[in-house]
Amino acid sequence: MGVTTCDVLVIGAGIAGCTVACELAGAGVRVVVAERGAVCSGSSALNAGGIRQQFSQETSVRAGMETVRRLATFEEEFGIDPVFRQAGYLFLHDGGDSWRTLDRAVRVQNACGVPTRLVGPDEVARLVPGINVSDVAGAAHNPTDGYVDPNSMVAGFAAGARARGAVILQESPVTAIETRGGRVTGVTTSSGAIAPDAVLNAAGAWAPAIAALYGGSLPITARRNDIFALDRSPARGQFLPLTIDLITGLYLHSEGDGLVAGPAESFAVPDPPDNVAVDWEVLPFLVERLVHRLPMLDAAQVTHGWAGFIEATPDDNPVVGWTHLDNLYTMAGFSGHGMCLSPGLAPHVARELRGQSAELSLDIYRLERFERGDVAPEGVWGGSGIAAGMAGESAKANRGGAPEEGLRPAAAHGGSPPAKE
Repeated sequence: MGVTTCDVLVIGAGIAGCTVACELAGAGVRVVVAERGAVCSGSSALNAGGIRQQFSQETSVRAGMETVRRLATFEEEFGIDPVFRQAGYLFLHDGGDSWRTLDRAVRVQNACGVPTRLVGPDEVARLVPGINVSDVAGAAHNPTDGYVDPNSMVAGFAAGARARGAVILQESPVTAIETRGGRVTGVTTSSGAIAPDAVLNAAGAWAPAIAALYGGSLPITARRNDIFALDRSPARGQFLPLTIDLITGLYLHSEGDGLVAGPAESFAVPDPPDNVAVDWEVLPFLVERLVHRLPMLDAAQVTHGWAGFIEATPDDNPVVGWTHLDNLYTMAGFSGHGMCLSPGLAPHVARELRGQSAELSLDIYRLERFERGDVAPEGVWGGSGIAAGMAGESAKANRGGAPEEGLRPAAAHGGSPPAKE
C-alpha cells in the first residue's frame, strides 16, 4: 500500500472537520479527511442542534451570524434540507447574575446587528404557552436563532466537500503521527499512510488523544450530557424557541409533536470511549425542573433518551489555531457551540490553513490565551456548567431517584427506552 499525499489532512468528519474540508476543497486544496467511524458518527450527531448568535463576545457573535446566513441557502447549495427551524432562542433569567451577563451580551449582539431583546415575563408567556413564570424576571430573546437537524447539516457539508474534490476516508482511525523538525511528516491510519503538508485536528472530544500521538496536550475535557425526548408539547403544531432556563438549569425545544430536553449539567469523562450511554438516573431531577417550568408536562412520557460528549475548555471557547507544531492546526473544544460556530468560522480557518490571514479575529480562541492569562470566558452558556446554585440538583443527579408521578420513561410500561443511534 502506497503513501497518500495531500495538502491538508483533516482528522474528524464532524461539523468542524466537514465545514473546513468543504471550504478548502472549494479553494482547490487537495484534502483528505480521516474519520475513525462514519461521517457524523461522533458528538455532532448527538446534540440538540441549536443555532444561535447569542454569545457574549463579538467573534462568536459574528461567527454565529455567518452560520445563520449560510443556512438560508444551504439546501440550494448542498441539496440537503438542514431542517432549520428559525424559532428563536430564549434565555430565562431571575434578575440576578444571569441577567447581568445577558444584559452585557445583548449589547454586544446588538452592536453586531443581531436583534436580541431583553423581554419581560409577559412576553416569555406569549412565546412559550403554558410556561410558569412565577420565578422568571425576564429573558433574552432573538427570533433569528433556531435549531437544525445535526445529521443533515453535517451530511450537507460532507457532500459539498466530496463534490469539490475532497476524499473522506471512513472507518479510518488515526493511530500514529510522525514528526521531525517541529513538523508532522506522516500520519498512519487504518486505511494506510498519509503524508500531508498540514494537519487539522478536528476530532472534538477526542482531539486531546490525537494531540497525545505527537506529544502534545490540549485543555479539553469530554463531558457527558444527556438528552430526552418527550411525547407532547405545550404548543403542538408550533415551533417553540429553543429555551434555556438559567434559573433551574435545563434546555428544551420542539421536536415533532413533542419536545427534546436536557439538564444544564454535564459530567466529566476521562479518556472518552467511542460511544456513551444515556444515564437514566439523570431523569428524575430533570423531570422536577420540567414540571416546575411547564406544569402541563406532568402527564407526558419520555419516549427515549441518548447522550453525547461536550468538548469543554476552561473558558467554554474553542481552541482554534496553529498548535505545538509548525503545520498542525487545531479546531476543537467548542464546549457545546460547535454547530453554531463551525460553519461561520470555517472560511477563516481555511484561509489560515492556506497561509492567508483570517478575515475575522480569532485571537480569543488561540491556545496561547491560557498561557498569557487573557482568558475571556463565554458567559452566556457553556459546556462546563452554568448558574451557581445548582450543586444540590447535581447531587440529586448523582444519587438518582424515582421520577415524579406523571412524567416518566416509556419503559415504565415495559421494555427499555431506545437510545438514539
